[in-house]
Amino acid sequence: MAHRNTTLTLAAVAAAIVIPALSGNGYVIQVASLAAIGAMMAVSLGILYGHAGQLSFAHAAFYGIGAYTAVVLHTQRGLDFFLSLLAGAALAGLAAFVVGLPTLRLRGNYLAIATMALQLGISEVFVNAKITGGSVGIFGIVRPAVFGISLESPAAYYVLLALAAVLVFALAQFIVHSRPGRALAAVREDETAASVIGVDIIRYKVSIFTITAMIAGLAGGLFAYQLEYVSPESFNLDWSIAVLSMVIIGGKRSALGAVIGAVIVTIVTQLLFSMGELQFLVYGLWIILIMLFLPDGLVSIWRTSYRKVREAGS
Repeated sequence: MAHRNTTLTLAAVAAAIVIPALSGNGYVIQVASLAAIGAMMAVSLGILYGHAGQLSFAHAAFYGIGAYTAVVLHTQRGLDFFLSLLAGAALAGLAAFVVGLPTLRLRGNYLAIATMALQLGISEVFVNAKITGGSVGIFGIVRPAVFGISLESPAAYYVLLALAAVLVFALAQFIVHSRPGRALAAVREDETAASVIGVDIIRYKVSIFTITAMIAGLAGGLFAYQLEYVSPESFNLDWSIAVLSMVIIGGKRSALGAVIGAVIVTIVTQLLFSMGELQFLVYGLWIILIMLFLPDGLVSIWRTSYRKVREAGS
């Protein structure tokens, strides 16, 4: 059964990568690319919020730090594409580490408010800093060639994004099922009890905050080249809330749920784009319904169906 599940999972991943890339439909590839980026963001926030119990509204800020750093270093300083992505992720992680040391001593709503303030402050930096191009942003970003393969084609770049999303998903699974992951789960359930059994709460909280910020920074760098343009509007509080909605809708304690949420929210966003601000009302109602009737997210439907199939087959 385990071998069969692994085969089906690999087949599903391969199909998710190959089908959009070979579709030849520019719109499908665009939506799939945005879904892959959203999946990276949602999976990382899912680890932080769902697994570690830390609600953060600053994910878009780290996303923006990664994007601007990668673009400036690669296009203006001539640094290698992959090195610029890693530098963006590292700088996002450094920012999270510096901010996390004092703020992660807070709990619950206080932590959420602190990260919201961080998000708003960094958004102002993006708008006013000369190196970011101010409110205008940075135009003319050109996708590079990697190992002799041009990524200028939307299909080729989508494959890179999809592979990055798969790696982030694998990393999330490793973290959740590792010893540090179990320690983080203990912190989420009861910080006092976790401290009594020897868990260094601040170290674990700062570490996971830093790691998930680095993932967000990597996603931001990849997003900059996908869009070929960056501006502060892409990294504001609205995006942090959108990522949180992906996590809640899909399932906050499941990496698979985060991916499902990212795909659904991305598709719905495209469908509701013409509604303007009304789309946020739809999001709000949707999240309320999910929390009322499916508190574990849409992934709980899959889990229930899968369990029934296994019981029927046994």
